[in-house]
Amino acid sequence: MQVEVTTVAGVAQARFASPAAIYVLSGDDIRRGGHKTIAEALRMVPGMYVGRVSARSWVVGARGLTGSNLTSTRYLVLVDGRIAYEPLFSATLWDVVDVILADVDRIEVIRGPGATLWGANAMNGVINVITRSAHDTQGTRVVAGGGYAERAFATVRHGGALGEGGAFRVWGKYADRAAFDLAAGGSNHDQWSALRGGFLLDLAHGPATTWTLQGEAYRHPTARTAARLPLPGRHLEFEQRTTDDEIDGAHLLVRAGRDAGEGSGWTLQGYYDLANRDTPHVGLRRETVDLDFRSWRRWGAGQDVVWGLQFDATLDRIDNGPTLIFDPTSRSWSTFNAFVQNTTELVEGRLFAMVGTKLTHHEFVGLEAQPGARLWWTPDERQTLWAAVSRPVRVPSRLEEDGLLVFGYADTGLSSGGPPSGVILPFGLAGDRDLDVERLVAYELGHRLWIRDGWALDTSLFYHDYSSLVSVPPATLGRFTDAGSGETYGLDVTSSWRMGDRARVEASYSWLEVQIRGPVLQFEEDRAPQHLAQLRTSWDLRENLEAHGAIYHVDWLPGLDVDANERLDLGLTWRPRPGLELAAWGQNLLDEAHREASTVEIPRSFYAHLTVSF
Repeated sequence: MQVEVTTVAGVAQARFASPAAIYVLSGDDIRRGGHKTIAEALRMVPGMYVGRVSARSWVVGARGLTGSNLTSTRYLVLVDGRIAYEPLFSATLWDVVDVILADVDRIEVIRGPGATLWGANAMNGVINVITRSAHDTQGTRVVAGGGYAERAFATVRHGGALGEGGAFRVWGKYADRAAFDLAAGGSNHDQWSALRGGFLLDLAHGPATTWTLQGEAYRHPTARTAARLPLPGRHLEFEQRTTDDEIDGAHLLVRAGRDAGEGSGWTLQGYYDLANRDTPHVGLRRETVDLDFRSWRRWGAGQDVVWGLQFDATLDRIDNGPTLIFDPTSRSWSTFNAFVQNTTELVEGRLFAMVGTKLTHHEFVGLEAQPGARLWWTPDERQTLWAAVSRPVRVPSRLEEDGLLVFGYADTGLSSGGPPSGVILPFGLAGDRDLDVERLVAYELGHRLWIRDGWALDTSLFYHDYSSLVSVPPATLGRFTDAGSGETYGLDVTSSWRMGDRARVEASYSWLEVQIRGPVLQFEEDRAPQHLAQLRTSWDLRENLEAHGAIYHVDWLPGLDVDANERLDLGLTWRPRPGLELAAWGQNLLDEAHREASTVEIPRSFYAHLTVSF
């Protein structure tokens, strides 16, 4: 509760006093959870729905309208300040969001709007992955392991000093994962492997100025995909094809910052990102350049202001496939953001107000304002009450603007009930450049309480009112529509208990209601679980021996015909001597396999790994 977070206010602030439904996964939480990817680790966040679609894709989101693995998740993901968001589909492609988990300092997760600071597409929340400084990762660390499902994995990381006040780390990571089976029988042919490497330089210039240079490259040596594809030029004919996707990319980021003291400072960041993805459905090459400046200062008694400017430019080149066709096949666009947020101390040490807005100009939709206001009260040192109202937006994706989602190819004569014409055209769901932004007005209430030392309770309530929802028309064919509306409301309750230095227990429950209205399909109502619950515990049995356990409950998903399920994970970590660690985990132990967010079965799995540090 006392860990400092930056995602809400833009500057360091204790989580206990943050006026948002924020949860923090520390690096130690992730290690004790036993998960091997960032997407899987997010299962530990109260109220966060994580549904595995295949061996390499997930649906991740909170508060409903989570979409699918390739459409409109309405959640913004950041990794060390770099946006991990695919504008082609308005989604996060989780198979390329990866770091060495042991190097994660924390993951800050906001359930609820974060658009005032982070802009369009942070509609339902923000996931901010922050890795450790190079100063904190000195020495060499080698990890190797494998098992069932997680067939083999290895990481190597080395860090050292660099001149006076500088530090660096270099790293490489490999993972190989088995294919999953279909519920109807047979393999899903989705085995995959990932190879990535990178570096980080942290440099100091004087006592207050820091520089960071960070780079990474990745590729998937194996990325199998099985798909049923329509045959262009053939009337209502399809084929089943299994191929290897080509997935690779790289980024380079530079950041400068200065802490001037007395609540003042600034950061300037820029990065270049390249992503390539060639699949049976479509081929994509995307380049992004992003520049971001943020400044904060204390300008009067009880007044703190944060402001910033951000610009990004994106260029994509698309090779049309049989199921996804874009016109034009290449398009460039830019976004300009300006924001200001001020925090006022209304009653010294007790009552605070935060008001701000972000102005966004996106070439798809023009100028949009995204205001927000937050109020919080700390009547004593043991509790915080907060309230917020926000108005974020989501910009339509490139698919919703320029794409055609092809359901098949048909002879125009046969389709109209006449003789064959010989003219065969695609039919499906088309984009529309006249789509408006999706809008949300979100109302939130929260309460945090220290019941007694080591025992805390965190509760949040929310009501989300959506308008101009982009979705599929009732007939499925035609064009995307923005005529939908809807609402979601619910609550999250989390109780955390630390029993001395040797044991910790956390339990949470979330309830969600979703109602979609208008001339759109109602699938969003049935694709988010109404009830989520979890219980996690970790015990230090001895100084060098730990036991971990977690059980997760996910309610049924009628829209996907997925039954309610419980997942049990158990793990053991042993350190026979300093610098040596052995860990073994069993996951999904209650069932041989179960479905989560598709027709694919998620299997019971086991793995073990050895870590050597020196």
